Amino acid sequence: MNTAREDIAFVLHTRRYGENSLLVEALASSHGRIALIARAPARAKSRLGESLQAFRAVQIRFGGRGELLTLHQVEAVPVHAALQGDRLLSGMYLNELVIRLSGRGPDEAGLFHLYATAIADLAGTAPLEPTLRHFEIALLESCGYGLPLTETADSGVPVCAHESYSYVLDQGALALAAEGPALPVSGAMLLALAGRHDFTSDTLLEAKHFMRRVLGYHLGSRPLHARSLFSGGNT
Repeated sequence: MNTAREDIAFVLHTRRYGENSLLVEALASSHGRIALIARAPARAKSRLGESLQAFRAVQIRFGGRGELLTLHQVEAVPVHAALQGDRLLSGMYLNELVIRLSGRGPDEAGLFHLYATAIADLAGTAPLEPTLRHFEIALLESCGYGLPLTETADSGVPVCAHESYSYVLDQGALALAAEGPALPVSGAMLLALAGRHDFTSDTLLEAKHFMRRVLGYHLGSRPLHARSLFSGGNT
């Protein structure tokens, strides 16, 4: 007998599943990223879709075994202001990153909290690009792909904001010139990504290009759909 479970979750993505069902990708507080089948008669489909909007927290009740679970009930909880414009596109970008990078299972790394904080920042007045960069770094860390940013990989000395380094993606920042493919980076940019320094216009631009290379390394050749929607190039 399967006992129903309850959790707070954010909807990451929905799509049609059969005639009267939706397949829901969600990020739940205790259960991590989960896939749910939401069944509803035709007359209730629009109400169900309204309840399962992205970027809003919902209380869910679900059951089942394996990777595909059954959604029994969903109720909205107090939400942030609706995302609009580039902040809406940024939310779509975060959702796609979570789906592409994170695995299923219990949220032992606190990804739900990281995501909820980022959505609150997008819904508020926090600067957009620093919010994206810090979430990318935190997401990689929670998925086991953390980047060493504050010490050099070859000598173990603290990164200096006024120095330049060669960054090898599977090693870290090198004080000495690297053999093979490496990215030239500034210490100021690395420390800003680590939250040790504030971003400047120069380090924000550098960080955007750096994180594109880092994420491409982990995501492979399939491009992110959400990135193509931006006109301002925030991602």
